Amino acid sequence: MGPYAVRMELDLRHLRYFVAVAEEGGFTRAAARLHMTQPPLSVAIRQLEGELGLQLLDRTGNGVELTSTGREFLNRAKSLLQQWQRTVDGMRQVGWQQVQRLVIAFRPAVCHPLAHRTIELIREKSPECRVLPRYVQWTDQTACLEAGDADVSFVLEPADHTGLESATVAMLPRVVCLPSVHELASRETVSIDDLSEVPIIRPAGGSPEWSDFWGGKVRPGDRTWKEHPTATRIEEAIDLVALEHAAALVPASVIAVQRRQDVVFIPVTDVPAARLSLAWREGSDSELVRLAVRCAQAAAQGLAGRTLFGRPESTGTAPAG
Repeated sequence: MGPYAVRMELDLRHLRYFVAVAEEGGFTRAAARLHMTQPPLSVAIRQLEGELGLQLLDRTGNGVELTSTGREFLNRAKSLLQQWQRTVDGMRQVGWQQVQRLVIAFRPAVCHPLAHRTIELIREKSPECRVLPRYVQWTDQTACLEAGDADVSFVLEPADHTGLESATVAMLPRVVCLPSVHELASRETVSIDDLSEVPIIRPAGGSPEWSDFWGGKVRPGDRTWKEHPTATRIEEAIDLVALEHAAALVPASVIAVQRRQDVVFIPVTDVPAARLSLAWREGSDSELVRLAVRCAQAAAQGLAGRTLFGRPESTGTAPAG
């Protein structure tokens, strides 16, 4: 046959077979590596040599050796296979990027039931979307948005909303966590004044706005502010309550996920409810973000009686649509 009469019947399978035989130095080991029997492998290599019109292997009694042409073809075959794999991986990445994805950040100690129900509702209404949970600490509820690690985040107010937009999801009554052996532990309710002599756990790195969280009774300028224990997570705060004979003001929703014998939770009569919002980066609202807001608000209303979530107030900016 002339140089233009070669039939193009070869495929990547032939290249993989040849590379295996060349690298293993024989058909037996190559067949085991490829999880196939030796006869069809030998046929495929002879077919390859026949189609190319080249001898790639010298068959010996102890195995095979590459001819000079075979060594050159081995380099080119490996390059082609690597290029093909890069192409496949690249297209898979393109496909992954095209899949709609929504990362929802939340603090399990505060809104575990609510966040899980929100994710369930989004998946029901938009099954083609990949909804991924992201667990964050007390101090990271907005930082995760600024860093681009989440698309939306459940935020317990007050919080720094610079560069963010948000919508109210629920109003959470506040309770105080006290050691079960504390003299106030048997009370049905307490006031913030009742806690005036009790060290109150505050967030690590808390700013002046946190005085609002404590009902204005604990102020960053007070002499005792720096003496109060700090915590980065609510779970850590509750541990410190028990260890340091201290107190922590937390949303009532915490009770749903905290089952401990060494602490108690008591309603506080004169501290306003905490606002729970869903926040996102300013200008990044999309149909998925709007869907997340609607599902979060619906989940809060549906879970209100069971998990102590209150109904959202009319204030708060919901995204358009």
